[in-house]
Amino acid sequence: MVFMLILSENDSFTSMADSWKVIVSSMSGGGKASREWPEIAARLEARGVTYSVSFTQYRFHARDIATEALKEGHRQFLVLGGDGALHEVLSGIMSQSEVPSNQVTLAIIPVGSGNDWARLHEIPQGYDDVTDVIARGKRVLQDVAKVESVMDGDPFISYMVNIGGLGFDAQVCHDFDREKEKKEGNAGDALYLKCLLKGFMGYDSRKFRVVTDGELFYEGDVFSVAMGIGKYSGGGMMQTPDAIFDDGLIDLTVIKKISKAKILRKIPVLFTGKIHSIKEVLRTRARVIEISAEPESFVEVDGEAVGLSPIRVEVIPFAIGVITNL
Repeated sequence: MVFMLILSENDSFTSMADSWKVIVSSMSGGGKASREWPEIAARLEARGVTYSVSFTQYRFHARDIATEALKEGHRQFLVLGGDGALHEVLSGIMSQSEVPSNQVTLAIIPVGSGNDWARLHEIPQGYDDVTDVIARGKRVLQDVAKVESVMDGDPFISYMVNIGGLGFDAQVCHDFDREKEKKEGNAGDALYLKCLLKGFMGYDSRKFRVVTDGELFYEGDVFSVAMGIGKYSGGGMMQTPDAIFDDGLIDLTVIKKISKAKILRKIPVLFTGKIHSIKEVLRTRARVIEISAEPESFVEVDGEAVGLSPIRVEVIPFAIGVITNL
């Protein structure tokens, strides 16, 4: 089912700016986004939400769709998928220079596995409730972080709307992405759990150097680093529990070398927002964060592998409009 606007040549650009470009992540939720799109489309139409729709066909296709849609005049993007699809669309918006990103609006109907950015903005998962939120259209501006890393030996730029990291978490994301490619993108919680357990058994702390706003913050053995515009990751864990999405700062949590036995004991703490009660955990806030590792570390942004360290992360205040339920 595709609900398309019938437009005259003169008013097509304005109408596109007022309607939603829906991007359906075909593989999100193991194909759930595509299967349930007709049901969701009917609810959007019942609420008077106008839209055109595109379906992704390959990895990073959502980014390409968003970039082209901006050229066509679209200014509102509704992602039907998970955090990875949202990340791709954000990258398309932030990488272009034709339209100021703060004039663009981003929303999500969460059908992924983690849905952590949706959790940040209290976006419901029930289709009646979430389409009510879209139709209501409460818009706020939130920060985005520009992340510079290294991909295949070359500089690589990505954009973060929620949480990124290095060390253990990034290793798991790297392994998960690699396994997803083997399965042509059709992956779920079981595969993630497999990668999590494999990474936990084989990962060792390594030397990190962390600089915040030009000052050395920490140098030594590190298990994992989290950098947050938002506060949730991994399906509800809070590694940056005090992060505020519009304060112009990135929250930083460094977990120093820690025994695996203690990590297992402290897992429940990650879901209570009390991670900073662990003595091996350091925290701060900064506008610019620079991190190097020896040996080099994988980097993840919004749950997606984006290359290797060293990295430079800089906040862009009030960078994107988002639909919220707060």
